[in-house]
Amino acid sequence: MKNILFTLRKLKKNKASNSLGIAALVVGLVCVMYIFLWIADEVRHDRFHANLDRIFVVHAYLEGGPEKITFGGCPPAVSTAIEAEIPEVEKTCRYIPAYSEMLVTSGSKRFMEGVAFADYSLFDIFSFPFIHGGSNSGDAENQVILTESAAQRYFGKSNPVGEILQLNNKLDLMVSGVIQDIPSHSTIDFDMVIPLEHLRMYYSNDNYLSTWYNNSFRTFGLLNRPEAFEAVASSVTNRIQQEMPESTNFLRAYLFKDGYLYERNHIRNIRIFGIIAILVLVSAILNFINLATAKSSKQAKETGLRKTIGASRWNVVRIIYSEVAIIGALAFVLALLLAIVGLPLFNNTIGKHIDLSTLFAWIPISILVGVYVLTVFLAGSYPAFFLSSFSPIQTLSSNYQTTKGRGIFRNSMVVMMFAVSIVLLSSTLIIGKQTEYMQQMELGFEKDQLLYVKLQGKLGKHAETLREELKRSSGVLSGSVVSNLPNSIGNNGEGWSWEGKDPMFKPLVTNWRTDEHMLETFGATMAEGDYLREQRQGIVINKTFARMIGWDSFVGRTLSGYGTEYPILGVMNDMHFNELSESVEPMAISLGESWSQNYLVLKVATTDVKETIDNIIVACEKIEPAFPVDYAFLDDEYNRQLKSEIVLGKLVGIFSVFTVIVLCLGLLGLVLFLTEQKIKEIGIRKCLGESVPSIVGRFVKPFLISGCLAGLVASPITWMVMNRWLEGYAFRTQITVWVFLVSGLIAVSIAVITVLWQSWRAATRNPVEALRYE
Repeated sequence: MKNILFTLRKLKKNKASNSLGIAALVVGLVCVMYIFLWIADEVRHDRFHANLDRIFVVHAYLEGGPEKITFGGCPPAVSTAIEAEIPEVEKTCRYIPAYSEMLVTSGSKRFMEGVAFADYSLFDIFSFPFIHGGSNSGDAENQVILTESAAQRYFGKSNPVGEILQLNNKLDLMVSGVIQDIPSHSTIDFDMVIPLEHLRMYYSNDNYLSTWYNNSFRTFGLLNRPEAFEAVASSVTNRIQQEMPESTNFLRAYLFKDGYLYERNHIRNIRIFGIIAILVLVSAILNFINLATAKSSKQAKETGLRKTIGASRWNVVRIIYSEVAIIGALAFVLALLLAIVGLPLFNNTIGKHIDLSTLFAWIPISILVGVYVLTVFLAGSYPAFFLSSFSPIQTLSSNYQTTKGRGIFRNSMVVMMFAVSIVLLSSTLIIGKQTEYMQQMELGFEKDQLLYVKLQGKLGKHAETLREELKRSSGVLSGSVVSNLPNSIGNNGEGWSWEGKDPMFKPLVTNWRTDEHMLETFGATMAEGDYLREQRQGIVINKTFARMIGWDSFVGRTLSGYGTEYPILGVMNDMHFNELSESVEPMAISLGESWSQNYLVLKVATTDVKETIDNIIVACEKIEPAFPVDYAFLDDEYNRQLKSEIVLGKLVGIFSVFTVIVLCLGLLGLVLFLTEQKIKEIGIRKCLGESVPSIVGRFVKPFLISGCLAGLVASPITWMVMNRWLEGYAFRTQITVWVFLVSGLIAVSIAVITVLWQSWRAATRNPVEALRYE
């Protein structure tokens, strides 16, 4: 307690500079804590399963086309085969995620729910604890398992086992179990799950669950021991070829625990933010050390006095480190309190729900303790070990100086602080530029003002009637019925051939069903020939497919698709569909049939949009009153694809602001202390006639030089890191010189303004006051 009070009294001597130095460290630590929270939240995905080390995933990849194509799932027959044939596999499960919502009804209550299809061995492999019932009671095909929240929407808090729910006004299902709500960190998510067997009826195909093609089924397995994974992974690769020797569809296994971080490449952003955390922390610590070093001349005389009255070098080191440790502890406590207070705002900004308890897990606590120890050790190292090595005569003599050494050391740290700021600022600009590029990139069609309606229930059968009725509305310019939205066309296959095709070349071609109005509605354009017409049977291919085929002209020629000959009516300019980060794939477009009428896409006017939407809802409810109208703007769907890039940009921007604040506080504290140290020198220079601008320039010049040097260091580092990040995008912006110039200019300008303000105050003081100093 005595040491704490003594340290606090010492802080009052240079209250302003000390406060700024501690504030800079606090801001840096708050930033690092938020990064820890975000990283810990990302790493937590799927870690709650008891069998985590024994769960594996099997997926397929195609090698018949110009490049390898990876799928999230594999054929349905794979699951039963590997469970029967590989001794190390204890259980398997096939799973179709809740891609879209379905209408679920109980009496007068009806809601749209995310309904997944799965083998009920899902609950033996994964840890989804049951509150009521289980997965093996009654007729398996007529079961439904609910999450707790879904059950409460229909039955309150009572036990609903045995109750009946109706799915899409067609299928009656009995509740066999209720599980706890699925954690937000789960990549497997649903409101309800029904047996996979219902897919046979859904697609009117008795063989739907036994084929060796169709890579729609996510397949999970449970090993009898963790060490068996390598044996399983090597066994599954060519399993499809045992049934279909000509297939170019191969299998690969990976551990489920690696899925979110490594298979989906979220580890990329974790590494980026790990580097940012280190940079921000280094900047904050350097600032703290810098200020400690700047004050070392006063501390040197204090050390000399202590040694004169008998203190040993070890006692001096202990006293110095105790002071630094107390100041560091104060900074850490303040940072923790600020992190707690600001967490709701941080969560709201990035769209997450991070719990503060994440920070108190043993790994983050261990890291923070390590950071604290490192900060204290580095901040106290110069005065504790270097200054304490001098004899009392050296430190107390009037000609004692370590100015040159301290200046080089201090300027080096200022350069590093500038470099960290420039790296983060330029990274923010590049990420923002890439996000803007993807938002504004040419898609091959006009996505603005495209509104889609999901054709549920009777709407699918009466799609053309609905389109004609809405077309009479002044707010609807045109409409087209399509099988899939252009951002999620998942229907594809290898079944296309043509004259001169290499038999071993088997590209994956996307099959899209539309109508004759698609071109007008979407604003797409033709490169050759005509688009589909109701009276003409044939196909239209996109330019990518045309380039792959390699002919000079296409109209009038034919393609063979899945055993049927199709005349080519025309070649359409590429529309960018599926993921924006991927290149355009080959596509074949044909007229839709009744089973493929899934969406009505409408081009709506920019005026009276609310009235137009109201008219759409009324028209849909007139045809199908049982289903709520499911509509949205296509532009919003594409923006959802960019969510990770938008969040990444926000995070880097937030941390850039933190870093600039650390830089400003650090420089302000340093300049404040230096002006106090040089107050007599400033007074003498003014008495000798030196102008205020000249005196201010003496303070600004070193920081200006440091900023320029930092820009030279930071630019190649940023270019290397961000260029590697951009490699993950098929369509990407260019990293230009202006990004680094603007970043450097921002950092240097903010720093110069900070230094100017304080140095101007010092230079304009009355020289009489300066010469009376002390």
